[in-house]
Amino acid sequence: MDNTRLQNQDDEEGQLFRLISWQGRYKLTYEEAWKKRLDVSHGKNHQGLYAATIEGELLNADGDPHSVDRTLKMLNKALEKWQTRKTQRDKLIIKDLKQRDADFLWEYPEDGLILQVGIRDLPRQVDRRPKTWRREAHNIDYVWIKREEMQTIVPKTPKRGAKYPFPPALTLRLARFHLLDYVHGETPPWPVAVAQQAQFQLEVTQVTADTVELELTGHAPLREANVEGTKTERGFDARLYGKLVWDRRDKRFTRFDVVAVGTRWGSTGHSGRRNDDDPAPMGIAFTLAGKEPRHRTPPHISQSRNGLQQYFGK
Repeated sequence: MDNTRLQNQDDEEGQLFRLISWQGRYKLTYEEAWKKRLDVSHGKNHQGLYAATIEGELLNADGDPHSVDRTLKMLNKALEKWQTRKTQRDKLIIKDLKQRDADFLWEYPEDGLILQVGIRDLPRQVDRRPKTWRREAHNIDYVWIKREEMQTIVPKTPKRGAKYPFPPALTLRLARFHLLDYVHGETPPWPVAVAQQAQFQLEVTQVTADTVELELTGHAPLREANVEGTKTERGFDARLYGKLVWDRRDKRFTRFDVVAVGTRWGSTGHSGRRNDDDPAPMGIAFTLAGKEPRHRTPPHISQSRNGLQQYFGK
């Protein structure tokens, strides 16, 4: 459940989530939570695991998603409380929402370029971190590129050996919103001025009647001082390399494999680094997304109000 978006969403969907989470995380009664469900300026984190009726009555909650045993215990207790629930006693029909918060609406770019992003820490010569899940942690995100943007990546008259810059707007998007340290949590995008330091280049390596093959290289020396109003610094100095294949007949990419590898340092409020902010290697991989429903997940920035408007440069 996307709690960052829902805890701030000003519509019925957000109200239902806050009704449940006020009970679960903040221990309010159903009546107290009902009164607070309309508040979108609360400034509180509503993250957690919740079991509830579809009318918003909390059955049980737990805040630790890393313990299978605790989660199972929470769900079993919720099943016990189901027998004495006060709501959802009769069969209910879930109707369409009367209105949606326009700042959190998006339209999946059906004919565009969708990339899945995988990120993880890379092996360290000396690793002093405790042997917990954090050593093997990884995270995912998705890149959305609209069709008209995708078509700017490949030259209209490709010639083998030709070199040219990756489209500046897409360079900025990839650097600002995706070359980030979110291995353990989430982190805000880079400021525009920082992301503008990234430079990517394409070279045409092969041209046939059916395909155009491209090689991508780049450097993203990303560094931000005074992070979130503090005297700390965060950074990611990454080198990029990738292989792309464009289908000239279908006008789409059949391959888009890019890796960004480099040294990251620093942390932000929700990056989850926990005393792990010294320089260390990190890798990010981009590849074509699949066709399953989960691959229609919007980029992480969509959790922020007007996030996708920023993402698409509007």
